[in-house]
Amino acid sequence: MTSLKKRYNLNWMFEAPEAILTCSILRCEGKKYLVFGGHDRTLYLMDEDMQILDSIKFDGWVRCTYPIDLTGDGCEEILIGAGDGNFLAVKFVKGINKLATIMNYKSSGKVLCVTAGDFTRDGNIELIEGGEDKTLKIFEGIEVKEPKFILYYDSWCTSCVLGYLKLSNFKNPIHALVVGTKNGLLQLIQAKDGKPDIIWQRDVGSQINSIDIGDVTNDGFNEIVLGTDNSVMYVFNADGEILKTIEIENGRPISLKIIDIDGDNAKEIIVGCADGSLRVYHNKNINSNEIELKWKTSAANSIKIISPLLDESEGCMNIVFGGYDRSLRCISDCEFGKKPALKIEDKMGKVKEVEEIKESTEPEEKPEKIKIVPTNLREYILKYLEDNNIVENMVNDLEKIGYTRDSVLAELESIRTEQSKSFEKVTYSVWELSEEQIGEGGGIRTISEKKEKKMKRVSVESETKSAVIDLIEALQKDATIESQSTPQVIDENLRYIILHYFEKNRIVRTKTKLINDIVILGYNEELVESLVDLMVQEGLIQYSPSDPRGWFLAYQE
Repeated sequence: MTSLKKRYNLNWMFEAPEAILTCSILRCEGKKYLVFGGHDRTLYLMDEDMQILDSIKFDGWVRCTYPIDLTGDGCEEILIGAGDGNFLAVKFVKGINKLATIMNYKSSGKVLCVTAGDFTRDGNIELIEGGEDKTLKIFEGIEVKEPKFILYYDSWCTSCVLGYLKLSNFKNPIHALVVGTKNGLLQLIQAKDGKPDIIWQRDVGSQINSIDIGDVTNDGFNEIVLGTDNSVMYVFNADGEILKTIEIENGRPISLKIIDIDGDNAKEIIVGCADGSLRVYHNKNINSNEIELKWKTSAANSIKIISPLLDESEGCMNIVFGGYDRSLRCISDCEFGKKPALKIEDKMGKVKEVEEIKESTEPEEKPEKIKIVPTNLREYILKYLEDNNIVENMVNDLEKIGYTRDSVLAELESIRTEQSKSFEKVTYSVWELSEEQIGEGGGIRTISEKKEKKMKRVSVESETKSAVIDLIEALQKDATIESQSTPQVIDENLRYIILHYFEKNRIVRTKTKLINDIVILGYNEELVESLVDLMVQEGLIQYSPSDPRGWFLAYQE
């Protein structure tokens, strides 16, 4: 039997602060970014060098994401569903590499699945979400405030996906919406006369955890594959007939994707299970239901997400997976390029894609003009205070008792940007498994010294306000003591770099961006943050809440 070590390559591993429930690959102008989130109620944006570029805070777990270009600018947006009922569209802002929330709808329960596409075939992209409130909602774009269609169910909508299917009594393939529920209802929906029309539904008797659409029988037509809570994976054809059932011993399939990972032109089924196993199923024959296990590996806990990641340098498809063990792992099949390609006839034909996305008559907005939509309670409270002039009145009252306007506004910005809870320091690292532990999900060891120089380690730390104040006071006391020690020289050099940074950039939208840009130069994040806070206290750096909004040097014109 071929060892697991020889069946796949472990390319990298990334450790997150909490369990990961969702991960998507965002593509923009030839670059790829990982967008992931989970139990720590935060969505992270990470580049290919494992650098955390931005984050968005929620009041509930980040449960599901889906990438799609909604604006036609060549950069994908991300749809997000959260446990606090938030359904969002988030834009990747080029140039500053940040996320801006451009659409937000609040449901009455957890959002458990999101997807998007031109479901009605009218040239516009519909946004779709389902969840705990037992509904599936279809939105007609990011500009609307309410869904155009609502479908009601007798249990939670746990999975939804759009894909192309060819039914036996239809001349052409349809852009089908497939929905799965907590009580095991599987439903196929098409758009007829611009409205949702249920074609068929089936009962599999157990919660449907994940659905994907693709050709797994190698007959040229797409099938529907789903994983359920009764430890069974089902393969349905477009007409709703069961072609194959695969029982998974000791593991409930809770996530799955259909992709070709070994380059033989036939798609594999990648399944993540509750027992921590990742299983790869393949079909070696044409027009066959003989789907069998190819290989498997495992993590310590449930695998909640599977995302395909194309390695353009090698031309192969990698698998990013993770879940309750707080890790993201990227692996590739060792057989890539070694198997003869199967000659599978494409019987689906060329499906007409969205011809064009309606262009806005408004001129392209600059990044600083993007409307930011609140995503958590703290942001909503601050927005309410601002919209009702409560902040302005408060600033005026505090000025009367001796506080400067700039110091009050800077404190408000600090409240806005700091996390609502205090976390212990978390180090994001890249790891690889030891040779003896591949497939077991056991211990980990640090990467080799050569690889460590290539992959950067990023630390994210949130401190309480009192700790920051203590740190600033300590630095102020130290500044009065004359010393020629190395730390003081470093502080003075760092102060000069920060001043030069402002002279070059003039205004910086957020303190986080300022700190991250300086940390890239090799300085310690804690030291940079402390010195920035000290310079704010000294009045060297100030914050402007009006356009152009951001942080600037007090003596700049």
